[in-house]
Amino acid sequence: MNLKSINSDSFLGVAIVEIRMVLTDGGAMLILLFAMLIYTTIYSIAYGREVVECVDIAVVDEDNTQTSRRIVSGLRSGPNTSVVYNPVDMNSAKDLYLRRKVHAVVYIPEGLERNLIAGKQANIALMLDGSHLLVYRQVLEQATKDILLQGAEVEVMRLVANDVDAAAALSIASPVSYDGHVLYNPSLGYGSFVMPSVVVVIIQQTLVIGLAMVGVRRRNLGLYPKANSLLITTRNVIAKILVYVVIYSVNLTIVLLTIWPLFGFPNAGKPIAIAILMLIYMVAATALGLTLSHLFTRREAPLMLLLWSSVPILLLAGVSYPHEAFPEWLYTIGRIFPSSSAVSAFVMVGTAGASLWDVRSDILQLLLLAVIYTVCAIAAEKYCLMRKNCHK
Repeated sequence: MNLKSINSDSFLGVAIVEIRMVLTDGGAMLILLFAMLIYTTIYSIAYGREVVECVDIAVVDEDNTQTSRRIVSGLRSGPNTSVVYNPVDMNSAKDLYLRRKVHAVVYIPEGLERNLIAGKQANIALMLDGSHLLVYRQVLEQATKDILLQGAEVEVMRLVANDVDAAAALSIASPVSYDGHVLYNPSLGYGSFVMPSVVVVIIQQTLVIGLAMVGVRRRNLGLYPKANSLLITTRNVIAKILVYVVIYSVNLTIVLLTIWPLFGFPNAGKPIAIAILMLIYMVAATALGLTLSHLFTRREAPLMLLLWSSVPILLLAGVSYPHEAFPEWLYTIGRIFPSSSAVSAFVMVGTAGASLWDVRSDILQLLLLAVIYTVCAIAAEKYCLMRKNCHK
């Protein structure tokens, strides 16, 4: 169907034209209809394992005592580490480490058990790869657990040997009973931590890119309404916003009800709270996309925006880098993007099960941005209608 033949002088007509613009443009259809699902699936597969298990390590045991062998046994049988080499000295262990045969080295010096029994300081050295934080964490966590466990057992035996009651010895060796329960992210996985934020940023970025591509094509085809009054322009912008909110609502529903459970990501939020929050966010993000769409004159230009802006926007949202570590002025600039407020609110509501009242400051900011960007989109549309050749 010829797009110019569709009557766009009504709210429904504008919506139909916008849908046709997307469905008849392969690039825009890929970005606006499928990119969110594709990106979410790819990222979910990448982070689906949640945690790194059975990290290959080497153990140099120069003490060769019952205590040291128990530590090695714990490292070998633990879920986080796998002892694949037992080199005779640190030079051989370093060689394995530098050749990437192992990701970490545990060095147990001679005299470990003797120092523990004597109540002296006993040291164990770890060589870890700080460039891979997930591997670093897993090895450090497993080694610390096994070392402390064996140290406590030796301390209990030493106290009992000195005529201390067994119950009292246990109390002295382990004065604090620790019973940990991880909230909201039971597996302590990186995927459960980062995926809610990534999905929020994907929504904004794909909207900006896709709407810019549609806007350039619309101007190239000369699809302008016959009337350009402020009221009609407002109606047209609202109709376009509604179209994309519906499209992304469907995509988000598929993500939360299909992809999320498939990969085991936590979702403790109430559906109505998530729906209201994401509705406000999608309106703000769509209005931002409509506003920015008037800045581009070539279809490939918006794709360049995605290349350089996605990572900074994700960082400014306070995901991989805490916003407290940012300069205040940089953090303030980041709040002009709807994703910055939506990320923190969506994590609280969707992952932690918070209520909308708990994130009211983020919601108010999203409402403010939705109003501001909608007004900007109307103004940009009005200006372009007044000068139909402004991008030619």
